[in-house]
Amino acid sequence: MGGFAFYGSDMDEVPTVEESLVDLSTNPRFIVDVPRFETLTYIMKHFPHIITDTHEETILDRAESSSLSKAVLIVQVAWFCTNCASRLIQRLPLSLLEVSTAAHGFCTLLTYFVWWSKPTNVATPTIMRGKDAREVYALLKCSDVEYEEALEVARKRAAGDSSGLTGREKIILAANALQHLLPDPQGPPGHHSGRFHGHRRNVIPGALGRESASNAVYEVIAIAVSPALYGVIHFLAWNDHFPTPLERVLWRVSSVVVTCSGIVGIPLSSASNVIGNHFSGAIFVGTTVFTFLLTPTAHVVSSGFLIVESFRQLFFLEPAAYQLPFWTNYWPHLS
Repeated sequence: MGGFAFYGSDMDEVPTVEESLVDLSTNPRFIVDVPRFETLTYIMKHFPHIITDTHEETILDRAESSSLSKAVLIVQVAWFCTNCASRLIQRLPLSLLEVSTAAHGFCTLLTYFVWWSKPTNVATPTIMRGKDAREVYALLKCSDVEYEEALEVARKRAAGDSSGLTGREKIILAANALQHLLPDPQGPPGHHSGRFHGHRRNVIPGALGRESASNAVYEVIAIAVSPALYGVIHFLAWNDHFPTPLERVLWRVSSVVVTCSGIVGIPLSSASNVIGNHFSGAIFVGTTVFTFLLTPTAHVVSSGFLIVESFRQLFFLEPAAYQLPFWTNYWPHLS
């Protein structure tokens, strides 16, 4: 969504205060630089005063999806999932399309629960402006050599040495920011590589730190759990009526593959990294291909079969599939 960003330049320049106040669309020389998570964490820790004060009303004003519309959708999805559960309780068969829809509906409920207060489709970032923001931006744009130069200037100025008052504007601005962190300043994460893309929204580089390692753990958990939550619901049709015995076998195999693809992919990825550090040649190539090509391909093919088979079975439904469960008709819903 853009988040907090700087009004910067792709030519290693730092805009003046006057230029930073001009509308972005009127000055094509400058771009929007969006810091990475670990870089923003660094700013929040050492320079919290430059972060634009954003009121809750401003955030809510950007939300295009209201709580009422989300609640209505959740009631609809919950009604459908309850309808499927009631069919199982009354021993009425579920069509494969209902099973697939229930899987998507269950994932939708989890997503809406997590994203209940998340604004949607926010295209414009919140710009950090002002003199202090310019100084911090200059610090983040410094390379390793420039950072050492700015640190030396900051220390000279703190000692009363006037020789640190002249030099490149970028170094002077970065030194002003570092003066707030003396006597033992902590440098920004990573280093500035100078490779900024020519887009309206770029990323200030930052090395993988403790926060990123923590995020990686959550990503690994999500990669393992998400396919499992989606795939395990398809086991409800394990003994369902299929057009042919072969299609029943393929459905079972596909359900297992989708459910286990994320869980299997994690140890395979770890094994690939270990083999890459100790072996080379055909062993490493074979492990990499199996991990990053065959496993995702098997997941995609299996998911595709589940969807296609869900529609194909509609032409071979049992008569009991058209019977309605009793008590879900009394659940208020839209039709």
